[in-house]
Amino acid sequence: MVGISVKHALLGFLSRSPRHGYELKTEFDLLTGGLWELNIGQVYSTLERMLKDGLVALDEGDSSPDDRKVYRVTPAGVRELEDWIARPPLKARPVRDELLIRMGLLMMHAPPRALELIDSQRRVYHLQMAELTRQKLGLRAPSGVEGLGRELALDAALAHCEADLRWLETCEAKVRRFLGD
Repeated sequence: MVGISVKHALLGFLSRSPRHGYELKTEFDLLTGGLWELNIGQVYSTLERMLKDGLVALDEGDSSPDDRKVYRVTPAGVRELEDWIARPPLKARPVRDELLIRMGLLMMHAPPRALELIDSQRRVYHLQMAELTRQKLGLRAPSGVEGLGRELALDAALAHCEADLRWLETCEAKVRRFLGD
C-alpha cells in the first residue's frame, strides 16, 4: 500500500473516539480485512512516538477498567491526519518483492531455473487467488465500515495477484527469449 501510515490510521481511529492500543489493533485488522498483519508492538511504539510528538495524549478522564492506557487525538493530531488525507500519494507502491530479487539472482547465476521459479510462483498466486475468492464469496452483504473494509481489502489483494500473474507472464516471455526458446 502506497504511503499508508500506521500512524495516520491510528490517528483516524482515535479521531472517532479515545481507545487503548488493543482496540486500535483490532480496528486496523477490521479495516484491512486481516490481510495486513499489524504487530501489537508496532501499535504501542507508534502511540509512544505520537505521544512524544504531541499528536495524541493520554485520556485521563477515561481509563479502562483493566488499567490500560487510553489515548485520544490532540488538535495537532487532527491537523496531521487532515494534512495526510488531503495529500494524494505521489508515487506508486514501491516494488519491494522477494520474487524480484530471486529472479534477478537466478538470471545472473542460473537462467534456466528462473522458468522453474516462475512456474512455482504462478501456482502460489493461483492458490492465493482461490483462497481470496473463497473469502470474498463468503462475505455476506457487507455492512458498515468493517464489512466494506474487508471487501475492499480482498478486492485489492485479488487485483495484486492478477497484476503479479501478468508480470510473471512478461518475465516468462523475456526469459524464454533470453534463453532462445
